[in-house]
Amino acid sequence: MILLGSASDYKVAQKAVNVFEEMNIKYDLRVASAHRTAERLKDIIKNETEEVEVIITIAGLAAHLPGVAASLTTKPVIAVPVDVKLGGIDSLLSSTEMQLGTPVATMGIDRGDNAAWLACQIIACNDEELKKTLKEKRYAYNAKIQKSEEELIEKIAGKNYKRTERSVVEVEEIDKTLKLNPDTRVLIISGNYSNMEIVKKIIQTLDTLKIKNEYKVVSATRSPEKLEKYIEDIDDEVDMYIAVSSLSTILTGAIVSHTTKPVIGVPCTTRLFGIDSLLSMIEMPPGVPTATMGLDAGENAALFVGRIFAIYDENIRNELIKFMKTLHRNVYYD
Repeated sequence: MILLGSASDYKVAQKAVNVFEEMNIKYDLRVASAHRTAERLKDIIKNETEEVEVIITIAGLAAHLPGVAASLTTKPVIAVPVDVKLGGIDSLLSSTEMQLGTPVATMGIDRGDNAAWLACQIIACNDEELKKTLKEKRYAYNAKIQKSEEELIEKIAGKNYKRTERSVVEVEEIDKTLKLNPDTRVLIISGNYSNMEIVKKIIQTLDTLKIKNEYKVVSATRSPEKLEKYIEDIDDEVDMYIAVSSLSTILTGAIVSHTTKPVIGVPCTTRLFGIDSLLSMIEMPPGVPTATMGLDAGENAALFVGRIFAIYDENIRNELIKFMKTLHRNVYYD
């Protein structure tokens, strides 16, 4: 379901529609304001989403729509902040910085297309044919980029344009193979050990939901070949990834570039109040979405994973509901 806070945001919704049409995914379009039509929104979420797997919310300004929608359901909610004022930064921060227990996966500003791609990745967790189609679409980007390069050269290259000669550099092969426990469903990756407190919260929450997970430390800048090899080794074994990263968050972008499975990103606070991490993680180009959580929001990342599994797994759904009831009683942490 694509849910708009205002019909005036139809151009952003159109980007999502185009993806769903291309991928042959059924969708609904609804309009409801979290403030002006609160009861209408509640009625839609509570009574008209039984067959819906993912909810995409599109809102600008205060952008409370995704948070309200997420509070009314256990289904995954994706937010697309809209550039109305302040370049859309107000909407982006409102969508990402959600309270514990109400996870929202936020896309870049006006990136309705990436919201739809993420929705496809989530649906593909239980659809092998769609999973195969997503991989084919990713491979097709190579031909598209090659064509764009040729058109660029034809358009602007001058008399001094000279094609560089290809010289193949030998890359040292990585002998080590990443092996996970057979029942691992989520792989948590961080670039170093500095964010261990956040990782611990992710693991604790996933364990509480009875979702099998493993944690690895791999740097995307110091050992990019190793990261690529590891993902290649286990991509068919896991359902999704959680990436914990700070500063430029290259790690998250690197993981997304090597898989078509959902990647949930947790930006961490180091410098610039974490704004650098958040923006570099969330503003991904079309076709390669990162499901970005709020700053340091490891628990919400795990809960969003739980919401994805809960679509198809009744046991995890029950654990998620039980967890939320515990959380509401404020006794989850001693």
